[in-house]
Amino acid sequence: MEKFRAKKFEPEAYTLYSYAAMQVIQQAADQAKSVDPKKVATQITSGQKFKTVIGDLSYNKKGDITRLDYVVYKWEKDPSGKISYVEIKK
Repeated sequence: MEKFRAKKFEPEAYTLYSYAAMQVIQQAADQAKSVDPKKVATQITSGQKFKTVIGDLSYNKKGDITRLDYVVYKWEKDPSGKISYVEIKK
């Protein structure tokens, strides 16, 4: 965050997630010693941990992230009839 702000850039929304994705791709390409997409994807889905700006990330064989750090909401009507969104619990 300090490095972004030192360059007069305020990271918002998905900035850090996008940066982390690029870090994963770079590390996977370095370890695969290739920029071939199939080789990089194989490295990413190997289960290894990648050091990123948002912490360690790893992916399963399907390519899904193994760390769940997001929230899902659903629309729901309360007893009074008011419609609002509520967090879906794990």
